[in-house]
Amino acid sequence: MLTVNELIRFSLFSSLTAEDVFPLLPHLQERHYRRGQLLFVEGEIGTCVYFVHSGQVKLTKRTPEGDEQILDWYGPYDSFAEILLLEAGPYPATAEVLQDSVLFVLNNEIMPQILDISPSLSLALIRTLSRRLRLAQEFIRILTNRSTSGILAALFMRLAQPATTPGSPIFIDASITHRDLANMIGTSREYVNRAINGWKKAGILKLVDDRLEIIKPHELAEWP
Repeated sequence: MLTVNELIRFSLFSSLTAEDVFPLLPHLQERHYRRGQLLFVEGEIGTCVYFVHSGQVKLTKRTPEGDEQILDWYGPYDSFAEILLLEAGPYPATAEVLQDSVLFVLNNEIMPQILDISPSLSLALIRTLSRRLRLAQEFIRILTNRSTSGILAALFMRLAQPATTPGSPIFIDASITHRDLANMIGTSREYVNRAINGWKKAGILKLVDDRLEIIKPHELAEWP
């Protein structure tokens, strides 16, 4: 059972109070998925937004040549498909479960009623969606102005998870393979291997157990 304190851990609701998000709780349906299941496919008409409580999900598109292009990667307390938060429409990508996961699903049919009674929720959602649009535009700018290693560095910063304790480094889940990273930016696995090994030698990255820690995030963020 999801609590209001857990709900405000999701970035979509992080600027809200427990009182703000309380009306949403009865409408979030808990669902369990197995590794390899598809939540939806590109072009399918949908009405639901997804919230990851545990596990991992990836979003992909097919290129005109039929190759898989990874768009994003989601873990605990991430949400996706927010484009359908207010009205039904086609999913812009395919969502696949990468490991056994628990997700909460919100159908957009209830949103007009909830937003009418909660102006603070409406404002928070507008701010969050606007911020995500700016980030997407910034990433597009990076794609057209940086070297391949610079694009990879920007991707690392985009995928980075918050530090688990104060003073600890941000990190990337090591279950994201070098091939996955290569597919995200349209390069080869070998290139990603070389770049990561170079950053390890420079002390920018460090592999610790099941995660790749970013020791010097400022250097990575400014990589040309």
